[in-house]
Amino acid sequence: MFGMHLSSFAVGFGLVFLAPCVALAATINVTPADGFAKIEAAKAGDEVVMAPGTYAFRVYLTGQGTPQQPIIIRAQDPKNPPIIDAGMTFVDALPGSYTAGDKGRGCWQFSGAVSYRLSGLVFTNCRIANGDSAGIRYYNGSKDLQVKDCVFRKNDNGMTGGTQSSEMTVEFSEFDSNGMSTAKAPTHNVYIYGGKFAMRYSYLHDPVQSQNFHIRSKDSVIEYNWIARGKSYEGDLMTDDDFPGGSPYTQTMLFRGNVIVQGNPDNHGQIIALFNDGGATGLTLAITVVNNTVIAANPQAALVHLSNKDQTTMTAEIDDNVLVGSLTPYFIDDDAHGTASGTNNWLKTGSDPIKLTGSIFGSDPGLDMTYRPTSQSGVVGRAAKTMFGPDREYFFDEKNNRKYRLRATVKDVGAFESTTGGDGTGPYDPPPSLDGGAGDGGSTTDSGKSPDGSTNPGASTAGDSAGCGCTTSPVGEGAPALFGLGMALIALVRRKRRN
Repeated sequence: MFGMHLSSFAVGFGLVFLAPCVALAATINVTPADGFAKIEAAKAGDEVVMAPGTYAFRVYLTGQGTPQQPIIIRAQDPKNPPIIDAGMTFVDALPGSYTAGDKGRGCWQFSGAVSYRLSGLVFTNCRIANGDSAGIRYYNGSKDLQVKDCVFRKNDNGMTGGTQSSEMTVEFSEFDSNGMSTAKAPTHNVYIYGGKFAMRYSYLHDPVQSQNFHIRSKDSVIEYNWIARGKSYEGDLMTDDDFPGGSPYTQTMLFRGNVIVQGNPDNHGQIIALFNDGGATGLTLAITVVNNTVIAANPQAALVHLSNKDQTTMTAEIDDNVLVGSLTPYFIDDDAHGTASGTNNWLKTGSDPIKLTGSIFGSDPGLDMTYRPTSQSGVVGRAAKTMFGPDREYFFDEKNNRKYRLRATVKDVGAFESTTGGDGTGPYDPPPSLDGGAGDGGSTTDSGKSPDGSTNPGASTAGDSAGCGCTTSPVGEGAPALFGLGMALIALVRRKRRN
């Protein structure tokens, strides 16, 4: 009776009642003594809070959150993170609810999962006998997955997954020493099979077997990261595992504002490669490489290698990069089916720019110990400032890592601006406004467009709110007097806290 009268009263005053925004959310506290069931049971709007300690069980997530009410799984204390650790046990032998034959493919697996937000977790020792496990695996169209401030260390692969409609964004994370040296199939710090993928403000280094990043996504954005010492070479774009066939198909990668520091890679001929290893017909692979600073290990190491002896169509746009230690800005196996263009790259004297224009030649680019240009550097004020020019830069180095700061301008060539200053923004800091910065006036949730002109896959999650995220329509004149009453009613229907 009361509810009916209140509803009529609200409508009469033009109040749009708040029922669609009722956050029927639970806080689910989890400790290492609990099992996988509590984590797996989380629903839209729920927040799973994981206490410090070691978690030795598998987790299989299929929940359906929404962008407005995601399923949040976070560390209770990011400075003392929960550690998902298989120890000396193969993942398929750990306790877990999922019993299919691929149960060992990841310590945590997302199957058809939607709108999850993970933060502050460590994944380590996730291995199986054939070397095909991972800290996280996502598949079966899992989308709107966002991972930040997570560490992936000493797993077969740090992260794997991605199917045709999948979407994953990784920020402020570390991928360290993942890989299995004896695995028959190559293992990597990051291995993405398809869908859309974005990685920002992260630190990828020292993979045990192959690459720091091995990407097969339809569209990918790799920006503002520090990438170091790939075992074979640093990374690549290869054939989408879900290549549809039957019609023209283009895969794109935007590689922007990264630092690459090579060690002693097994492959001396390439740093980033494009290769149609699936033998797909009708495929085009396209990469845009802009404002990166690359410290190569060998003079013959091509910053971009279009490996297209099979006559696959490939393109590379290469602008405003600093290439140290290599004399080879790019290499194309088949010029009839591959093109490269670009401008204003710093190259060592003696390099052949081939078709790159406006190159800046010198014996030394004038960088400091952290690869930032000094005020006397030859890269200062020499950038072309292309449409994909960065508005942020990685902060700071390998020791002080996994942050970013706004780039003062885009006048300098390379990943850093000589005039940029200030502290970095970390995973739990509010994002700074881009107003007055170097970018195009967008917010930190919009990093521009992909090379094909579409919106970047994976909007930045820096500073995202964990709240309801709902909005209401304008209310009538009498609404303010009823707001307190409406909120009181919402409190009555909130779900009981689950511990």
